[in-house]
Amino acid sequence: MVKGKFAMRSRRLLTSSPKELLSYNSKELLEAIKISEARTITAIPRTRGPNICDGVSNAEMCAAFGADIIYNTLYDPRNPYIPGLPSKEPKEPDDGILSQVQADLGRGWTLRDLRELIGRPVGVQLFGTEKSYKEWQEAHMGRLPATREIARLMVEQGADIIDYTEHVGAGDLELISNTIKELRDEIKDKAILSFSRIHGSGQSDILSKKGVITEDEIRVATEAGVDIVGMPAVGTSPGYTLEFASRLVNLIHDGGALAHLVIGTSQEGTDIETVRRIGFYSKMTGAEMYGLSGAGLSEAMPDPENIMALSIAIRGRRHTYRRMAMSPLR
Repeated sequence: MVKGKFAMRSRRLLTSSPKELLSYNSKELLEAIKISEARTITAIPRTRGPNICDGVSNAEMCAAFGADIIYNTLYDPRNPYIPGLPSKEPKEPDDGILSQVQADLGRGWTLRDLRELIGRPVGVQLFGTEKSYKEWQEAHMGRLPATREIARLMVEQGADIIDYTEHVGAGDLELISNTIKELRDEIKDKAILSFSRIHGSGQSDILSKKGVITEDEIRVATEAGVDIVGMPAVGTSPGYTLEFASRLVNLIHDGGALAHLVIGTSQEGTDIETVRRIGFYSKMTGAEMYGLSGAGLSEAMPDPENIMALSIAIRGRRHTYRRMAMSPLR
């Protein structure tokens, strides 16, 4: 039996208090997810987008409606800000104008500040390698590529999870492998490392018989050392049946990683019953984590009620209400 402080803190994420969640190192957080029996809920609010309710940030809203882990995407560690929070050092005219329309810029808030405020581990997404990123950066301003420098800054500012996300075309397997290895070498065990491809972003060439994320990409990613692989939830991309998604989840598990099934095709803003069905069938695949991306009404965050609906479908009211109600001071 393991003795000491670690044994006392090694608990399921499902029942961990906010302060316990923030105390876990990367290995402990990964284990806490793993032993929660497929009952971890994630949500993605965007930094590049207004707060959907005045006086509160989208990350706070996601946490309040039951998300265990918040992926604060499009955050730039070179220019940190969290919309919906008052700027630490207001600058005119921007802060004054935004404050008048109840959309505070939140200048100066870092990931570390945010995780303490909401009592949740915080992840970030890096989009493509420098090679693939350059192909679409003009159309997708705000996204940062998966480089050593950006990953290092994210970890220094408090990121618990670094997610390298690909959207562009059928992946260059060697490039993906090398990028994952470089990220792992840079962050080591200071943060969890994830690889994701959750939708095609208009790339019709990957919506083929191979699906959005390919079996080869999963093998390459797990062999390169990722802890989590993110893929489309059941019913969110063409052909993602229960059987097909289950096969990919089994492949992820065979590679020693956890599976993260994400609703990323704007169904984050669909009706509650559809979200429940997606969650119900996604859990049948055996994945450990289930999430909603940032497109609710705009691309700022998922519909708050859908976060709660997904959580209730995955783990019931008891665990959902506890996560929603528990103070970050606990």
